[in-house]
Amino acid sequence: MSVSLRLRRLGAAALVSFSVSIFAQEPATPAPVAGLDYREPFFPGATYDPAVPTPSAVLGFEVGSKPSDPAQIEAVFRALAAKSARCKLVEYGRTHEGRPLHYLVIGSEPNLRRLDALQAGYAKLADPRRTTKAEADELAATLPALAWMAYVIHGDELSSSDAALAVAHHLAAGTSPAVAELLEKIVVVIDPLMNPDGRERFIQMMRQNRTLQPGLDEQSLLHTGYWPAGRTNHYLFDLNRDWAFVTQPESRARVRAIAAWNPHYLIEGHEMGSQSTFFFNPPREALNPHFPDNHLKWEARFGIDQAAAFDARGWRYFNGESYDNWYPGYSSSWAPLRGTIGNLYEQARIATDAVRHADGALETYRESVHHQLVSTMANLETLARHRREILADFVAEKRRCVGPDATVPARTWAILPTANSTRLRGFLEVLGIQGIETLAAGRPFRAQGKDRLGRPVPEREFPADTLLVPIRQPLASLVATLFEFDPRMTPAFLTEERRELLRGKPSRVYDTTGWSLPMLHDLETFELDGDVPAAAAARPHAAPPAPAPLANPEGALAFVLDGADDHAATAAGRLMERGVKVRAAERAFQFDGRDFARGSIVISRKDNAGFAGDLAAVVADVARPLALAAVGIRSTRGPGDAPELGGRHFVLLHPPSIAVLGREPINPNAYGEIWHLVDRTLGLRAAYLNFQNLRSADLRRYNVIVIPDGAAAVLADRLETLRAWTSAGGTLIALGGSAAAFAKEKDGLGGTRQLGDVLAKFDDYRQAIVREWEARQAAPDPEKIWAHAPPTESTFPWQLGETDRTGEEELKRRDAWRAMFMPLGALLAARLDAEDWLTAGCGEYLPVIYSGRTVLHAPASVQVPARFGHFSPLPDAAKKPDGPETKKRAAGWSIAPPAHEMRLRMSGLVWPEAAERLANSAYVTRESIGRGQLILFAANPTYRAAAAGSTRLLVNALVLGPGMGTSQPIMP
Repeated sequence: MSVSLRLRRLGAAALVSFSVSIFAQEPATPAPVAGLDYREPFFPGATYDPAVPTPSAVLGFEVGSKPSDPAQIEAVFRALAAKSARCKLVEYGRTHEGRPLHYLVIGSEPNLRRLDALQAGYAKLADPRRTTKAEADELAATLPALAWMAYVIHGDELSSSDAALAVAHHLAAGTSPAVAELLEKIVVVIDPLMNPDGRERFIQMMRQNRTLQPGLDEQSLLHTGYWPAGRTNHYLFDLNRDWAFVTQPESRARVRAIAAWNPHYLIEGHEMGSQSTFFFNPPREALNPHFPDNHLKWEARFGIDQAAAFDARGWRYFNGESYDNWYPGYSSSWAPLRGTIGNLYEQARIATDAVRHADGALETYRESVHHQLVSTMANLETLARHRREILADFVAEKRRCVGPDATVPARTWAILPTANSTRLRGFLEVLGIQGIETLAAGRPFRAQGKDRLGRPVPEREFPADTLLVPIRQPLASLVATLFEFDPRMTPAFLTEERRELLRGKPSRVYDTTGWSLPMLHDLETFELDGDVPAAAAARPHAAPPAPAPLANPEGALAFVLDGADDHAATAAGRLMERGVKVRAAERAFQFDGRDFARGSIVISRKDNAGFAGDLAAVVADVARPLALAAVGIRSTRGPGDAPELGGRHFVLLHPPSIAVLGREPINPNAYGEIWHLVDRTLGLRAAYLNFQNLRSADLRRYNVIVIPDGAAAVLADRLETLRAWTSAGGTLIALGGSAAAFAKEKDGLGGTRQLGDVLAKFDDYRQAIVREWEARQAAPDPEKIWAHAPPTESTFPWQLGETDRTGEEELKRRDAWRAMFMPLGALLAARLDAEDWLTAGCGEYLPVIYSGRTVLHAPASVQVPARFGHFSPLPDAAKKPDGPETKKRAAGWSIAPPAHEMRLRMSGLVWPEAAERLANSAYVTRESIGRGQLILFAANPTYRAAAAGSTRLLVNALVLGPGMGTSQPIMP
């Protein structure tokens, strides 16, 4: 008889009794799992001072048995500092979410008592100019070495923070002679948790997905979390890409703290794929060409000793076959550029409980903690054992960089003065945080070198106040890395990289290959031969004081914020949020005898006649924190044919109401960069929407929608929603792969197309490129214009050669070959349309970071404000003699006007095949869709919040777009 039939016969009371019996039963107990109870002691036989609390006593559970959260980690370190005379706890910063960042200094009691003197001694070792050679040698022979041990910069890579707890207690409370001897020879600084916001976010995900039964599958939510997981900080920035750019508060505080101590050794604890083992340095090629010899020498020694510690326990590990050290934005490459020996730990990721490997073995969370702990202790012991040699090599490296014995080849970078004070101020702030010294030219001088496009500069005059950055300073290797225009990988690496790509394997390059700071900030920079020219009369650079927020306010009809400064657009957005009406200038203009750049913001009293507040006071309130000066204007008449306020070149803006799409499938980093830009840099209110809710959301509330990279594969079924919204007057902005989703022959939006769709229309699109150039450069011959007879022969601006008759299938095969070599991240030159409002605040061309596979082309009906490839006049020696142009066809899309060459690659690895695909393609397109507009970026313009130059294009789109590029109804 069935259960249901039996219950019907028993009646309702029995049903209630049966239900209670089901749901009131005791929960199942965790099933036993062999190998889950890893009990190997962390420090076998160690004895401790009972007055110093153990981490387990503070946590309430055994350290390493499960991940500790940020508050628990802080509690352990506070308890150690309170009870151990060997410890000093320092709060060095705060995160976006307000969590404290700490490091714990651990040393012998005598060393702790003279900590200030030790820190001063380390500073002398780091700069030969601050001491005599004899004193430096004596300090190197007697000072303890300083180790900086840093853990968990990726918040969901958990194990190393728990290892830090056990190591800190062992050093703070250990009573063995070995601990005492170690702390006599070295001072240990432990930063236990570099990303508490990310760790807290991930641990909350783990708690929400916690199962009663052990979680042994690394693919389960318990181990993976969900979008955006915990790797990143509050604004979803990868902090281990930010050591060079220092855009985030965690990075800025940390770099300042490390710079204040000048450590001799630095490690960072990470995790990698769960089915791997354990990695530590040395890494594989490519290696940064400016690494000091002492780093490479000692990196090998530390690796040998760390391997021996793993071999003694039978643990598996590897090095040299993964992870490069080319990009300076992660710690293991940034530290050596400061003269510090660096190391990277990568433990197979076990979020909690354990993970079953392919061979059937279990690796527990506690064992992963043990691996990090043993690595830490092995490195500290190597540092103590070789203390004197390591400090002697550190001093020798600094003498190579600066002082009377310097051997670094002298070079100087010269950055021209700029009207973009915000841009320059941000650039100098980065240099100041890094500790890079800057000078300013006291008078004009002449020098030679090369420009950022790689062109030789035989000799030119540089004005007074040119910013000068000499390589000969204590951080010479870091200066060279951050400033050098074109660092190059070895031929051996290029050979191996190309062979790997042709085998269908991923690139051996781990991150971006080009990153020049002056290029990212789009500051006109030259690399000069030799040291700072004596004729420059250089002095230490001093930042000018912030200007008064209002200039000439008395009797002003309007106030103008110069569009040459990036914050002019920022101020426009903030003013509109406060109800102020503003206009943006499409052209440069002159009022009251003063010149203002294209993109300048005008706040007129006429436009704001109904404004309830004190207009001048509000303008000042907005301008002051942005260090802008709003200039009062008494007459809006321009000289000659120059624009005047009543004309068509001053466009009334509409307040932007911005929505940014996030969650799956959007790339978290790309989303975070837009979130950070809008929320923190622009300071504007915005809505951050779940992409999955796009079709049901009331989009009428917004006039700007931003789709960050990541949505290429899933936009098709939301296209009609976006088409209708855009046609009604919206500004739709899509970036990177998401832009590619709109640039389709079928199921796309607008006229922009991906390269694959126009291969058979090669000449039509090349003709559009010619037309665009000629529209900017044409200078007609008056004699031919006014001739009475028609021409006897037809002429065309560029001879494009014969039409390529290759079939479409063959063109696709060729393009597929070239597509194998697309760059992971390189700096390319993009020429700009100087009459397009999107390029306001920019120059003739712009260095932009490109990565990905999105290659856009546009017909003549679509505006292309930024296009890859700068046309540079050929040197006279390279120009062809007068006569008809050759019929030889330019490679692929790489056509250039007569007497010009295209400069595309500025910095980084760009294979010729990729250059051929990217040449003359669109970086930005803009076209009208109904009463609205579609703006596409082929790559992310905000790049880690470090690319101030290309970010200006996006800011213009966000703030100016609703007024400049759309047709809005006249409101009553």
